[in-house]
Amino acid sequence: MNTFNATSADTFDSAVEAFRSQALPAFLHGDHTTNAAHFSHKDDVTLANPLGPPVRGWAAVNQVVAMAAAQVTDGSLRELEEVSRYSTSDLGYVVQIERAQAKLGGADEVSPISLRVTMIFRREDEGWKVVHRHADPITAPRPVTSVAQS
Repeated sequence: MNTFNATSADTFDSAVEAFRSQALPAFLHGDHTTNAAHFSHKDDVTLANPLGPPVRGWAAVNQVVAMAAAQVTDGSLRELEEVSRYSTSDLGYVVQIERAQAKLGGADEVSPISLRVTMIFRREDEGWKVVHRHADPITAPRPVTSVAQS
């Protein structure tokens, strides 16, 4: 169920906290609608999640969020480590490490999840919305050879 209310995101900080307290827990239980409600519905919204290439536009972002959420159940957010946050009157970003656990892809066992995340928010008519989210599993140093494609 979509519990996100635009009035709860009237400031950048409240939008970040709403994403953390509403969107992430809902996603970890397979609910994509609450998560998607935090994203801009404009054509320039982008998403780069760990399951595929970046997508652009509301329809594509909504589809990818739904596909990803359908593969996650019984999850919980364990820890958020904020690396950086900055905002102006109309644009802001947050960089964070998200640590969670959930059953992934129909598994019976709960698995740990750690993601390095950058989110960019923009003030829109409906309040602050995510206009870009990039998440990947790189949360520890790696050798340069790890980027080589075989």
